[in-house]
Amino acid sequence: MRTATWILTPLLALGLVACGDDGGDTDSATSTGMMTTTGMPATMSSSDTGSTTTPDPTTTTVDPTTTTVDPTTTTSDDTTTSDDTTTDDSTTGGGALSCQAYCNTYKTACKDFSEYDNDAACLAQCSQWPEGMPGAVDGDSLGCRTYHVGVASNQDPEMHCPHSGPSGAGVCVAADAPTCQGYCDAYFLACKDNLNLYVDMAECLDRCSGWYPGMKGMTAGDTVGCRDYHAGVALGAPDEHCPHAGPGGANVCVVQ
Repeated sequence: MRTATWILTPLLALGLVACGDDGGDTDSATSTGMMTTTGMPATMSSSDTGSTTTPDPTTTTVDPTTTTVDPTTTTSDDTTTSDDTTTDDSTTGGGALSCQAYCNTYKTACKDFSEYDNDAACLAQCSQWPEGMPGAVDGDSLGCRTYHVGVASNQDPEMHCPHSGPSGAGVCVAADAPTCQGYCDAYFLACKDNLNLYVDMAECLDRCSGWYPGMKGMTAGDTVGCRDYHAGVALGAPDEHCPHAGPGGANVCVVQ
């Protein structure tokens, strides 16, 4: 019985040691499992943080792209504005009238029917006319005379050159313009003897036919209207006004 007890005692000791090792393993396994569990949130946190941070730069990149589109739209607007300006500028320049342009055209288109001695005479007469509107076909204006001289440069100069001249030939004149007949009648009535500078009524009408009619009541200017006015007042003061009413104008009825 003692022998059996001695044999069993070491066996029990070994059994306890084995149990102790198992417990250690369990604790180690448990400890290892806890470390693994503790590490997982770190891994997930790293993954989550990276995923959240990465889309933000992408979003930021899109915004500049949108900003880039806006200047393109602005450039398109600028182009449209440029087209409008071109149209406005084209419409304003096409309507320009000038004595220089008129005289240049008249010089070539009406060389066989010219009523001017030279370019200076053309420019001087033109300076008296109302500008009027481009393309006018009648009425007292530079616009009307420019229209007819333009037509004369292409066709029928014998018809259109008189219309474009200073007298207007009954076309480029005002509806109520003074007439040569009225002027000559008043002149012969007031200006007698040496104050009358015409041979006869025919000469007066012929000379007057090439003058710019102007308007009634004009007191100065190389016009029928000016001469008609002074012929009228010459009835009361012939010595003073008959020279003004004559063909030369005596520094009064001349281009000012």
